[in-house]
Amino acid sequence: MLKLSKKEIRVLWFIRNSRHKTTIAEIARGLGYTAAEVEVFVEGMVGQKLLNQAQGSSPSENAYYTNPAKREEIFDLLG
Repeated sequence: MLKLSKKEIRVLWFIRNSRHKTTIAEIARGLGYTAAEVEVFVEGMVGQKLLNQAQGSSPSENAYYTNPAKREEIFDLLG
């Protein structure tokens, strides 16, 4: 089972509960974190294959969503 910090779990929860793909800026605003902090968490979760990235027209427009193949594992992480 994966080990995530409380903040990483909150970021994952936010993305999982979004109705659509969401950007770093949207996550940061929604959780009150800095964009730089969220970016580090998101990049780590992309690396762990928990999240997928949809390329935007610029890096700030890249959007993220949970990996369908990992949704059962994500459900277990989120409780």
